[in-house]
Amino acid sequence: MKKDPERIKAGAAAFRILSEFGFPHPREIDLKDLAMDRKVFVREGEIKGAEGRLLRKGKNGVIHIRKDIGSEGRRRFTIAHELGHWELHAAYSQFLCDAEDMRDYGRSPLEVEANCFAAELLMPNSHFRAACGNQEPSMALIESLADDFQTTLTSTAIRFADVSKRRVVVVYYQNNVVRWSYSDPKKNLPFVVSGRPVPNFSSATLDTSEVANRMDHYEDADWFPQLSWGKEDVNEETKRMGSLKGGLTLLWFC
Repeated sequence: MKKDPERIKAGAAAFRILSEFGFPHPREIDLKDLAMDRKVFVREGEIKGAEGRLLRKGKNGVIHIRKDIGSEGRRRFTIAHELGHWELHAAYSQFLCDAEDMRDYGRSPLEVEANCFAAELLMPNSHFRAACGNQEPSMALIESLADDFQTTLTSTAIRFADVSKRRVVVVYYQNNVVRWSYSDPKKNLPFVVSGRPVPNFSSATLDTSEVANRMDHYEDADWFPQLSWGKEDVNEETKRMGSLKGGLTLLWFC
């Protein structure tokens, strides 16, 4: 039986570390220094087929990250993700994590926990909630927050779904198939079923010339065919990721 990820435990572990640093803005935290404080040395170099690697030997460890990671946000998230494995998964001597692991919020419990740890470390609740304010969901807002906190687009969208007062579902798809969906469990929202095709007439499947460059309502897109409910509007917006043959979709219950 598949174990459910311990998201709260992972976030609490990151919160304890942040408390030691007096809650500066996360941009001010030097992750290499933080890791060294935890007896983990961070270095950059060649890694084939992975973004990051953690090696543990007794009370000491090494985080090795790919030197040509494309953005500062991905670099920082990779370090924080591997540090999450260090703090949470002491029974394991090593982890080798690829880009899919960094976007994993529904497949491997260990990778989900490492991602939750990294999200709390880089986007602590108090700072992130203040940055969100009462703004409406949009990809432009998610991208702005990701730039401000120096995080990845996926982790920032997940964090927004948790922290914002808005009712948001985040969907990640590849090759027109839903890989996972996420929403804040406390908001009791429906989920998009993994493994199903992305619906026709959605912002994820229409030709780009037919898609608005902002949140909009696509009334013929049925993201929740398992439900029999009324006509509650669901706005959506998709960030297509051509290199991944997929994308990230925000669904917002108005």
